[in-house]
Formats: sequence, structure tokens, C-alpha cells
Amino acid sequence: MAARRESRPFYRRALLIYLLAIVGPTLVLLYLGLQSVGRQRQAIAELTASNLRLSAERLAAEMERRTRQLAEAGLADADLASLQALSLDMPERARQTRVQIDKVRQRHPIVRHFFVVEGETVRYPSLRTPPPRSPDPNLAQEKRWAEAEVYELRQQRPDQALLAYEQCYRLPLPDPSRALVLARMARCRQKLNRWAEAERDYSALAERYGDLYDPFHRPYAVTAALERDETARAQGRSSPEPLVRLREDLAGGRWELSAEQMDYFLAKLQDRLKGARSGEGGTDYLDRFRLARALEEGFRHQGPLRAGQVYAYAFTHSGAGFQTYYTRFAQGALVGFACDLSWVERQLLPGLKSQLRMEEAVRIAWNAGRWEPAAPAPAQSWRTAGRRDLFVFTGATLLILSVLILGVVLLLRDVWRDLEWNRLRSDFVSGVSHELKTPLTLVRVYAEMLLDRRNLPEAERRDFCQVILRESDRLTHLIETVLDFSRLERGRKQYQMQESDLAAVVAGALEDYGDHLRRSGFTLQTDLASPLPPVRLDPGAVSQAVVNLLDNAVKYSGDSTFVGVRLWASDGRVMVEVEDHGIGIPVEAQERIFQQFYRAANNAGKGGYGLGLYLVRHIMEAHSGGVEVESEVGRGSRFRLVFPQQVTAET
Repeated sequence: MAARRESRPFYRRALLIYLLAIVGPTLVLLYLGLQSVGRQRQAIAELTASNLRLSAERLAAEMERRTRQLAEAGLADADLASLQALSLDMPERARQTRVQIDKVRQRHPIVRHFFVVEGETVRYPSLRTPPPRSPDPNLAQEKRWAEAEVYELRQQRPDQALLAYEQCYRLPLPDPSRALVLARMARCRQKLNRWAEAERDYSALAERYGDLYDPFHRPYAVTAALERDETARAQGRSSPEPLVRLREDLAGGRWELSAEQMDYFLAKLQDRLKGARSGEGGTDYLDRFRLARALEEGFRHQGPLRAGQVYAYAFTHSGAGFQTYYTRFAQGALVGFACDLSWVERQLLPGLKSQLRMEEAVRIAWNAGRWEPAAPAPAQSWRTAGRRDLFVFTGATLLILSVLILGVVLLLRDVWRDLEWNRLRSDFVSGVSHELKTPLTLVRVYAEMLLDRRNLPEAERRDFCQVILRESDRLTHLIETVLDFSRLERGRKQYQMQESDLAAVVAGALEDYGDHLRRSGFTLQTDLASPLPPVRLDPGAVSQAVVNLLDNAVKYSGDSTFVGVRLWASDGRVMVEVEDHGIGIPVEAQERIFQQFYRAANNAGKGGYGLGLYLVRHIMEAHSGGVEVESEVGRGSRFRLVFPQQVTAET
């Protein structure tokens, strides 16, 4: 304890002197150096950011200029003038608009989608379905057509209506009227549950008049496909393939529809296909309607409009960004397009970046008095030099700091080890004192009882004597252990090696310790093979090692009362094994149990002071052997003392 108290002030003073003399000034210099490095790095970062900002501004300005030139060329295309004469209200005629626009897009790839806006309404692409149109006047004046509608719609007599529709179908009618009559005939056959005939009529309608529109501006191919699927379902033989093809045709833009019609048909197909993957998302045709909705909700021109002037307008809608260019037609409508940003990024941006870098190199070469372009551009030299100085200074500083930190760590480690060692010694002395106190107290108590109570029965007197004998053995074992540890610490432990019979030494240790085992209620099972090869050993030290293993087996036996000892020779080695069925040793502790003062976490409350296995390992190392352990928590342990076989020269 005195040595422990004396060592602490010394180490504290040494650590304090080290910190004040070396670490303190170094940290101050390091702080000042880091401040300088930080200021230099900040200046470099600000200069770099300024150059990048200027480069980005030049690139953005050039990008805007080039994009505007391309937009003006697209809006000045001669084919766009024809849009003024086209009707945008009827889907049947809007296809002509699309044909004209596709021609313009082929010549101007910057164009993504054209649009026409009147006031605050988007006329193209059409968002709303126009009112139904009347059938062909000649058909409307036909008496049989009027009778058929009365039979079907008012009197609910589809059989009579079918006969009248068939008579109309024989008349010399134009294709739109014949398509309408054929659709009515198929509908009447559905009402009469004549499914096969209805399916035949719908197939003929889709094949002959699929791209024509009914009075509600619906393509006959779409309505016929849906109704044909309905008749197939009624007959229990529906197939999804026709509807899948129809959905692809709708999303691909085969027919010119309004956004309302497209949403209706796609929702109906999605329901018919029972949640199958739609496959229409992201098509170019459907993107037009997304643009039209964004324009109607978010597009507002500010200020007066002049004919022939090109305006730019950028806005966002539902998380999507749009860049538009537009101009005004003579009649006041706005015609414009959404810019294809992916094409701009893919086609314009790389060329502009290369062009701006070349212009920068030419400018630097001109200022330096040379006509040829500079390669590489020296604009990066200041940045490279600054980074090199920064790396050198930072590396040197970190190296010095690492050496100082390593010195502090080593000093702290040594101080901690000495303090820990002193603590363990103090705990060891305290533990040994406690261990000595218990048997001495018991010996004294039972000896006084023997002296004071002279008329004790013989059996009780014998029990008292056995207690005194047991505690004396315990006291002797403890003192021998402490003395052996003390000799090892001073390097004075000597072993008297001689060629001996290991079986006899182990048998003697079992005989000396057997009484203690029997008194403690343990069953000893032995298997001492004989004869064995000769072994050079110190009988007293080996006997102590065996007793230490037996003492551990008893101490950590748990609820088991089994102890086994085996002795055998194999592969030039002679081994002594002590086995128990006790509490076992955790795997992570099996490498440390042979260290001095170490006790496993699950051995708390078992007594001892962590020297038994340490002495066993030292004894076996002195015999050029070793000690092995196999253990499993809850199932016990096996310790083996391994001796090398003595080699004798043949004469």
C-alpha cells in the first residue's frame, strides 16, 4: 500500500512535466498553424467558388442564348402558320394538327410538345371533350333510323330496333353513318343475349371503322374492344391480350383524344385488367396532357404581347419543371412549345463546355503575349500549389502530433499498468489476509472447545479434531501458494528435476487430497495407466499442480460431486487430466485464466485469489510442457498437464 501511494505522485509529476514542457507548446503551435492553414484554405475556396460561379454564369448565359435561337427558329417554322386554319375542337380534325407538329419537331429537335392557349384555356392538347355531335343529316332524316331509336331507347324493344337498324345498314350511307348503325346493331344483340352475333358485329366495327369516331368523339376501335370483352366475359371466355394491345395503342397516341377521355379509358382498362401494370406511364403522348394541365393551372403571361415576339416562361407543377417558349398568332392565340431539356443537356451542354474552356485558354494565351492556345491552361496552377503547400504543412503537423500523442499514450499505459499492478498486489494481500483469518479462527475456536469441554463424547471430539485438521491443511496450502508466488516474483523458485514415475507422484497427490474430497462428499474416479514412459520432473511441484487442479474442480463443481483423474501416454507425451462436471468456463475467459490474479466473471463468490492456475502454468513451463483446457459453460471442464516423454540413450 505504501508503494502504491508513493508511485502515484511520481507518475503524476512526470506526466505533468511532460505535458507542460512538450505537449503544451506543440499544441499552441499546432493551433496557430491550423489557423493559418484554415485562412489559406478559406481564401482558396473563395477564389475557387468565385471562378466556378463566373464560369457557371457564362455557361448559363451562353446556354440561354443558344436555346433561345433554336426556339425562335422552331416557332418561325412555316408549317406552324397552318395551325391558324386548323380546327382544334374536334378530335377527328386535331390529327391534322398533330401531323403538322410532327413535321416541325423532326426539323427542330429542341421541341418537345407544342401547345395552343387562348385566354386562360389550353386549346391544344385538348383537356376537355367537346359536346356530342349530331349524326349525319341524311341518316337522321331516315324514317327507319327514327323508328329504331324509338324501339330501342323508349319502348325497350331491342328485337324490333334490331330489324330497323338492319334495314338502315342496307342503305347507301357514308362510312361514319354505317359505323354508327353497326354499333347500334351490336348493342341490340347484346341486349338480346345473342353474344356470338354481337361479338361478330363488334369485330367488324373495329376492323372496318376502327379509326372513325362516334358522336361522343370516341374511336370505334376502343368502344368495340371494350364491348367485345364484355360479351366474352358474359360467355366466360375473357382474354386480356386484346385489352393490353388496346392500352398500348391508347398510350402510344393512335387516336387523338382529350385528357378526360384518356383518363376514362385508361382507368376502365386498368379495372378490367385487375391491377396489372399499366405500362402507359411516361409515354410521349401522355406527357402532352401533363403539360396541358400544368399550363392551364400555372401558366400566366405578364405584360402585353406583340406578334412575332418570342417569350420564355419557366415554371414548376406537381414537382416537374417546364421551360417553355411561345409567341402570339395574329388572332390572339398563343402558340408555343415545351423545351426538350434532355436533348439540350445531351446535345448543347457538352459542346458549350468545350467551347468555353477553349475561349478561356485563348484569352490566357493572348494576355501572355502568345498567339497559340495555351495547353494546359495555367489557371489551375495557383490551386495546385496551394493544395501542395497545404498537404505538406498538414502532413508535417500531423506527424509531430502523432509522435507526441504516442508518447503520451505509452506513458499513460505504463502509469496505468503500474497503478493496476499495485492495486492487484494490495487486493492480493487483503485477500490472503482474509483467507488466513478464517482457518486460524476455526482452529482456535475448536481447540478452545476441546480444552474447555473435557467430557465431550468421543464422536464429537473426533469431529472437532477433523475440523482442526482440515483447516490446518487449508492454511498450509494457502501459505505454500503464497510462498511459491513470492519466490516466482523474486525469481528464486527452483525445481529439483529428477527422472520419476509420474503415476506414483499423481497417486501420492490423490492420496493426500483424497481425504478432503471424501469429507466434502465428492466421488473420485481414477484411471492411472501403468507402466508409463519415464518423465523428468520435480515431484513436489507436480504434486502441487495436481492439487491445485483438484482444488479448482471442487471449488467450481456447482451441483456436481464428480471428479475424474486420468493418466496416459500418447505421441511422445505423457498427460494428466483432471475433469469435473461443474459450472465451466466461458470461451472468452479460457485464454486469461492462467494470468495472475484473474478470475472469470462466472466465478464470483467462489473464493480464491487468482493464483492457482498461474502457478500451474509456471510449473508446467519449467517442465518444458504445458497445460491445456477444454470447457463448456454448464457442462464442466477438463485440464490436462502435458509432459514431454524423457528420451533415454540406448547403450
